[in-house]
Amino acid sequence: MQNPNKNQDHLKILKKLEINPELTQRKLSKELGFSLGKLNYCLRELKKKGLIKIKNFKKNKNKFNYFYVLTPRGITQKTKLTINFMKRTMIEYDQLFEKTKKVNDDLGIGHNSKNFPDHDKNDVHENTERTKPLFKTIELNIKRRTVIVNDVISTFKNKPIPSWIELSIIDACNRDCSFCPKSDPKIAPNSYQRMNMTIINKICRELEEISYKGSVVLCGYGEPMLHKDINLICKKLSEVSFVEVVTNGDPLNPKRIKDLYNNNVNKLLVSMYDGEHQIKKFKKMAKDADVPDDFVILRDRWYDEKKDYGLKLTNRTGTINIGDQEEVGKFKKCFYPSYQFLIDWNGDVFLCPQDWQRRITMGNVMQEHIFEIWDSKIMNKYRKNLIYGKRSDSPCTLCNAEGTVLGIKHAKAWSKIYSN
Repeated sequence: MQNPNKNQDHLKILKKLEINPELTQRKLSKELGFSLGKLNYCLRELKKKGLIKIKNFKKNKNKFNYFYVLTPRGITQKTKLTINFMKRTMIEYDQLFEKTKKVNDDLGIGHNSKNFPDHDKNDVHENTERTKPLFKTIELNIKRRTVIVNDVISTFKNKPIPSWIELSIIDACNRDCSFCPKSDPKIAPNSYQRMNMTIINKICRELEEISYKGSVVLCGYGEPMLHKDINLICKKLSEVSFVEVVTNGDPLNPKRIKDLYNNNVNKLLVSMYDGEHQIKKFKKMAKDADVPDDFVILRDRWYDEKKDYGLKLTNRTGTINIGDQEEVGKFKKCFYPSYQFLIDWNGDVFLCPQDWQRRITMGNVMQEHIFEIWDSKIMNKYRKNLIYGKRSDSPCTLCNAEGTVLGIKHAKAWSKIYSN
């Protein structure tokens, strides 16, 4: 039988070394509160198990200075130890999840491919009851996002990885709000194209591979509740991330709310556009669904142009000019590409949800690994320019979004990499 205390010591060491492999034994022992003797014993055990490699710094005479490299087996073991620890303590929220079944499909699907098979359709089944604890956090929208975006910075191959990924799982909406590009069919027509489970499965596998710890939000360029596989998508994504669904509320009823909850959605955000009377309507709906009070978040969006419709208006990169908006050029820096991106229904990756005309594609998740797109030449070009206040490339030249509300820690981490 494994010793929980011993496993916890190993987990602490592996987590520290993954963040900073150049820690000296003396500094590492101090940060962990271990004696040098205990630390040395643990390091020898980890090396014996093949979880780390220990290398001397070149030309270093100090016997306590080493370079520690987590092996692939060590990374896997750290994941398993973390899962076991989180299961025992049930604190905060799940940061990593159990290894999911690997599915070997390498379909080469190009940009804007519309007809491809649902090979993995039967691999995912809806939950009949919730299998994850509900993520508790502050209900205010910006503070809720701050918990995920600014407090969770993870790395892969020594590069900061995103903490907020938006999926546009269907290109259709049942409404045509005046402040949304969907109100103009010449700009954003309803194509009714939907994201396939093949793409969802590949995204999940690759997020797991980079130990993703952030949120996946279903929103994007359409109304996600119109996707007939919404529950399967949420259930699958919940195995590797937090899941949020943003909806206008029209397709909701108590059963659909309960289904989302059972399939491990963390938050259901309802944007109410019709009036204050909707508060009572959706509160009753949530009560009838028998879900926790903080599962459904109601957002008032029924105001007129004088109050900016109850939201932070942007021109969606030169697409919308309604309301009292900021002038293009007022905001220089933007941290969007430092911490997040958007994946369209067909796997195309875009800088952010502001680019409603889909002008510049960063890549396609069915053609490349998600981390390769995140760390690609074009993504780094945009990211670096925007961090340093250069909105010099389309569609950023037309954008009036502030872009620095979130992601400052990610931007600083990337800035350090670029400065080196």
